[in-house]
Amino acid sequence: MRRLASLFILLSVCWASVSWAQVKLPPIDDPNFRPYPMALPEFKDLGTGASVLAKQGLETLRSDLAITGSFKLLDPRSYLADPAKEGISSATINFADWLNVGAEGLIKIGILKQGDDVVLDCHLFDVATGRQLLAKRLEGTQAKLRHLVHVWADAVVEHFTGLPSVFFTRIVATKKVGRNKQICVMDFDGHNERCVVQNGSLNLLPAWSADGKGIFYSSYIKGGPYLYFLNLVTGKTRVVSRARGLNIGAAASPDGKWIALTRSQDDNSEIYRIRPNGSGAKRLTRNFSIDSSPTFSPDSKRIAFVSERSGTPQIYVMDLDGSRVKRLTFRGNYNQTPDWSPRGDWILFNARDERLVYDIFKINPDTGEIRRLTQDQGNNEHPSFSPDGNLVVFSSTRTGESKLYVMSADGTNQRQISRGKGEYSTPEWGPWIEKKSK
Repeated sequence: MRRLASLFILLSVCWASVSWAQVKLPPIDDPNFRPYPMALPEFKDLGTGASVLAKQGLETLRSDLAITGSFKLLDPRSYLADPAKEGISSATINFADWLNVGAEGLIKIGILKQGDDVVLDCHLFDVATGRQLLAKRLEGTQAKLRHLVHVWADAVVEHFTGLPSVFFTRIVATKKVGRNKQICVMDFDGHNERCVVQNGSLNLLPAWSADGKGIFYSSYIKGGPYLYFLNLVTGKTRVVSRARGLNIGAAASPDGKWIALTRSQDDNSEIYRIRPNGSGAKRLTRNFSIDSSPTFSPDSKRIAFVSERSGTPQIYVMDLDGSRVKRLTFRGNYNQTPDWSPRGDWILFNARDERLVYDIFKINPDTGEIRRLTQDQGNNEHPSFSPDGNLVVFSSTRTGESKLYVMSADGTNQRQISRGKGEYSTPEWGPWIEKKSK
């Protein structure tokens, strides 16, 4: 009996270790992916009258984890445990109650208000073993509550995926207000929107610099359209490309060495490669048809683009020097706006069907496999991958005016993020930036 008991204890310990060690979530569009069931009860007010802040913090955390698509947040109405009576440490938690509602992970947060400051005592538990996986104590002003919650949510995501979250990334887009088009920057979830280019003219097709510190965009402010660069750190703007005709559709290479764009200086729209300062221009395409919409591969060695050389707009790929051109799309007669995944495994694009409706697809550049991501919800256009490749931002007219939406890379979990008035279009998701700069 002693041997059996010892064996049972050993197996239990081994199982607990395996259970704890194996929880690493694959990419969302991986065949083996399944959302991780997470219980997220209300923040526990540690006796300082922080109930309002607790509610705000919980809403932010639920939104953060939900938008990732990596977690299945359990309905609080199903909880057996009473969060008001239960504590935030493992000794005060009845894990059986959480296991019985299907939770695999449990987040417990205590909140303390100290004058104008707030303290978050954050804990993540593996429900099956009762083991604490993460713990953080975060302090800041009450005005920084969203930031503190993002820091904790980021730690949770990185624990399960091995990658930083998108919670400290930004999105840039064009916003039409009246007859003018502005360039606006916002957080990953649409919060903290600010329009950084408002000059009373048409400003188009914004694109992030490789380091996320600036934005390339085309503008008619002085004729053109010419390509400009706005340094978000200094606030200064400079001209990058002002060749005769079009200077539009810029894309920065991930290594920061090149900009690809469309120029029409040769009386035809062609793809050019230039340095970020505008020097070293090299023409990459040579075809009588229109070539446009370049996007770089994650290793900066290839460029996907749109060409009408086959009679209709299709997606093509070429090397950085313009050689080895290969056609990718053969289905449909109107495929545009490619965006290459940071993982290199997919290229997003939007296509127009026989009903003249636009939807979003992705194609594997190696196998040619195509998957549809949107359908029967207005026009969905200009998709852009998040820096982890798990999410996609795009514009959609499903509610009337064109607004910005985010979805998982497999087309699920679609939600609106733009909140302001006006029509939003041509979004691009920015790279990861240092959290301290947020």
